[in-house]
Amino acid sequence: MIFLLVAFYLYLIYKFNRMKKHFLSFTVLISLISCNSPENPSSQKILSAEDSTILIKDTISAARSYKGIGSGLTLEEMKDDSIFVDGSIPTSWEVAGITDVKGFKLFLKNVQLLVFNNDKEQLSTLIRYPLNRSIKNERDFLKNFDRLFTKDVKLSIANINFSQVFRNSKGAMTEGGRVWVAQVDDGFKIIAINS
Repeated sequence: MIFLLVAFYLYLIYKFNRMKKHFLSFTVLISLISCNSPENPSSQKILSAEDSTILIKDTISAARSYKGIGSGLTLEEMKDDSIFVDGSIPTSWEVAGITDVKGFKLFLKNVQLLVFNNDKEQLSTLIRYPLNRSIKNERDFLKNFDRLFTKDVKLSIANINFSQVFRNSKGAMTEGGRVWVAQVDDGFKIIAINS
């Protein structure tokens, strides 16, 4: 039964290329799995936070192996953009300082999930400090989270078009320049939030 649910989830990811719909399908999948009770109701177990994390990691692992992509991104999201909708030609990933495009797109997916869940603590670890000159550390970030992550900022993250990410020598940005991300050392960090 769980195999069928995971297969259904992967089908939804393939079918819809907008992250908002991924969250809906992921929520449906988790709901269906949690409602899949054993024959004996008295033996039903409530998942601990650790068990939930393992379940999510297993689901993500299954999604990463879908269609041989191996990255957790849909085929549509993996397409590299050659011309934007407005007809402009994007700057190369190298100019933006991004050497691992798949890793970058996975980082953006992770940011989307954390923002969707209002996971301030995890998001605070993805920031390059100081942020916007006034946010010196994680404590400042947590204190100012609601001021930084306005409705417009959250929408720009939710509506990321993975095949048309604007970038320049400063890094890459979400819609309207709301959030800037750059490759820092071996990973990626949010370097600016324009709320």
